Amino acid sequence: MPAGGCVCIRAERARKKRANVRDGSGPAAVHRLMAHTLFVAKKSWFGHAGKLVAVAASSGAALVTMFTALYSYGMLGQTESHQSIGNLGAAWVGLRPMVDTASSIGDTVHYAATVTDKNGSILVGARPTWTAGDTTIAEVLQDGSVIARGPGRTAVSVVVGKFVAHSSIIVRQRVATVAIDRVGADTSVTIPEGGHIQLHVRALDARGHRIAGVTATWQVDDTTVASLDTAGVMTARGAGRTAANARIDGVAGRLGISVVTPASALALVAGTSQRAVAGMSLPQPVVVRATNIRGAPAAGKLVVFRLPDGGGKVEPTSIRTDADGRARATWVLARYPGRQTLFASVENVDSALAVFAEADPVPEDTRLSPLVGSLSGRAGEILAENVGIRVTDSAGRALADVPVRWTAVDGGSIEALAPRTDSLGLVYAKWTLPARTGTHRVRAQVGGGPGTLVIPPVTFTASALAGAPTGLVVESGDSQKGVAGGSLPKAVVIRVVDANGSGVAVADLDLSPSAGSVADSSIQTDSLGRARIMWTMGRSAGPHTLAVHVEGVKKLVKVGAHARAAAAANISFDDVIRRDKGAAPSARTKRLYAVVTDLYGNAVENARLSFSTTSGTATPQRAVSDAKGRAEVTWKVGSKPGEQTLWGTVRGTDVKGDYRLDISGAVASKPATATAKPATPITGKPAAAVVAKPAVLKPKQK
Repeated sequence: MPAGGCVCIRAERARKKRANVRDGSGPAAVHRLMAHTLFVAKKSWFGHAGKLVAVAASSGAALVTMFTALYSYGMLGQTESHQSIGNLGAAWVGLRPMVDTASSIGDTVHYAATVTDKNGSILVGARPTWTAGDTTIAEVLQDGSVIARGPGRTAVSVVVGKFVAHSSIIVRQRVATVAIDRVGADTSVTIPEGGHIQLHVRALDARGHRIAGVTATWQVDDTTVASLDTAGVMTARGAGRTAANARIDGVAGRLGISVVTPASALALVAGTSQRAVAGMSLPQPVVVRATNIRGAPAAGKLVVFRLPDGGGKVEPTSIRTDADGRARATWVLARYPGRQTLFASVENVDSALAVFAEADPVPEDTRLSPLVGSLSGRAGEILAENVGIRVTDSAGRALADVPVRWTAVDGGSIEALAPRTDSLGLVYAKWTLPARTGTHRVRAQVGGGPGTLVIPPVTFTASALAGAPTGLVVESGDSQKGVAGGSLPKAVVIRVVDANGSGVAVADLDLSPSAGSVADSSIQTDSLGRARIMWTMGRSAGPHTLAVHVEGVKKLVKVGAHARAAAAANISFDDVIRRDKGAAPSARTKRLYAVVTDLYGNAVENARLSFSTTSGTATPQRAVSDAKGRAEVTWKVGSKPGEQTLWGTVRGTDVKGDYRLDISGAVASKPATATAKPATPITGKPAAAVVAKPAVLKPKQK
C-alpha cells in the first residue's frame, strides 16, 4: 500500500475517534455507560421501584450504542475499512516497497505496512512491529522509517500478530565529492624541491560520509614542477605552482601544490669554541650559512637564534640570510661559568644547530680549594689517593660544569677523572708520579683562556719514594789502577735502584774485596740511593775484585781494579841461567839479572837502572827493567885481585844494590854466595854486604 493510503487510513481513524467522543459512543463510552447502568439499577432495586422503567430504557440505549461500536470496528457488517482494537481481527499484512536503495549514509527511506481482516478489509489501528536484519546497514524506526547506517543490503520486516512481511533495503554510496589532502595540510601543500609527499584521496557521498573501496586516478597539471605516481606519491621537481587531480567515478578533486627551494642544511662557519669571562660578549660573532639541496647558498631564509632561559643575550634573535646564505649574531654569555649553548635554526629544516662557548669564572668571584694535603707514594706508580679541588664563588656556592686543566709540572702524568666540575663543584684527577724519587708537583688551573683574566692555580706536591731494591749499578770507580798497599785514586760509587731505576735510600750493602780492605764491610746508601766506597789495594800487584751485594737482589756486582807495584825499594842480582847450548861464557865474565822490587817484593817494571863497577866493565851501563822487574847485565871482572863490586842504582832515587866478588890468587869464576843489600829506602845508604869467600870460579851449568 502506498504511503498516501496509510495517511488516509490514519485520518479516517482520527475522524471516527472525534465523532465517538462527541456522541458518547466508542468502547470507553460503552463501558462507562454499562457501569453506570448497573450502579443505577442496583440502587434503584433497593430504592424506588418506579425507577425500573427508566433503567430499562437506559439499558436499551446502551445496547444500541454497543452494536454501533462493533459495527464501526469491523466486527459486524461488510464495510471496506474498519477500526481495530490492537491487532484483533488481522488476517494478512503487506509491506511496500519490496526493495529500495539509499545512496548516502544517513538517508531515510519510508516503508508502509497494510493490514487486512479475513474479508480483505483494511484494519485501521493495528500496531505493527518493525525490525531490520543488520542494524549496521540500516536502522528501522517504529513509524516505518529506515535510516541508512552503512553500505550493504539487509532485510526490513514488519510483524502484526502472527503475520510477518519482508522487504529489503540496499545502501550503496554514490560519490558526490572527491577530496585530496595531506596529513596536517590545508587547502594547499608546500613541498621543498626534491621532496616527496604522500597525498590521500577521500570519496564522500552527498552527506559527507567516506566511501571505502574506491580507486582514484591521479594526474598533475604541470609535470615540470612535480610528478605524481599511481599511489599518490608526489615528487617535487622544480620551483613553481601546480595542482594535483584525483578522479573517482567521474567526480574529480583538486589540490594546489607549491614547490619551493628551501634551505636544506645549516652549517657553522665561525664563532664556535670561543671563551670569555661569564657575562661578557664573545670576541667574535657567530656566523652560520644556509644551503639548499644542491649545496648552493640559500638566500633570504629566516634564521632564528635562540638561547635557553637565563642563557645570556643574542642579537639579533632572527635575521634573513644574505646572498651567500650567511647570518651573523653577537652572543653575550650568561653570568654563570661553564659551558653554554646557542641554538640556530633555519626555516624548513627541522633540526637546530648547536653552538658552544666556554664561560670562564669571574676571577674575583671564584675560589679554588684543594681537597687533599701532603701526598707520597712510590716513584713511577699511581698515588693511592686522588687529587681534587672544589670550585665555588665568593659566597661558597658550588660552580658546576666548570672545566679544569691539570698539568704535571715535574714529569709523570695526570689524568682527569672528569673534564668539568660536578654539581657540587668537585673535580678529581689520578696522578702517576715520575719514575725518579724526590718531590714533584701537579697544578690545577681554572679559566685562563685567551682574552680572559687568570685565576691563580692550585698546586699539589707529592714525595716519590723508591720501591724495593731490584738492582745495583756501578756509576763510577770501576777498572781503576792503583798502587799495591795504597788506596784507589777515586771512590767506587754504587747505586741501588728499584724496578723504575730510582735510587733506593738506606739500603744496606755488603762488601767483599778479594784483596786489600774497605773502611766498613757494610754501608748504607744515601737519599739518592748512592754509596761511596774507598778501597785500599792489597800488597800483591795484579787484579783485584770487590763484590757488592744488597739484600733482595739475587745478582751481585763485582768491581775490578789493578794493583801495580809500588815505588822501587830494593835491587838484587841473580845469575842468568841460559837454556841454550851455545858457547859457554868466559871465566872472567858474569851474566846477571838486576831485579827491582818494591817494599812488598813486587817486581817493579820500567825502572831505569845504572850499572858501575869497582873493577872491570858492566854492559850495558844503563837499562830498564822488564815486566818481571829484571834487567840483564854482563860484568867482565877485572884482573886485580881482592874484592870487586858491581853496583846497580835506580836513577832518580836512593835505591842501590851491589854484587861483590872477592878474588884472591887464581881468578874465581863465581863466589860461593854473593848478595847485594839494598839501600835503606829512607836514608839511601847501602846496608852491610855479607860476602862469602869465593871458591875457584867455574862456569855453572843448569
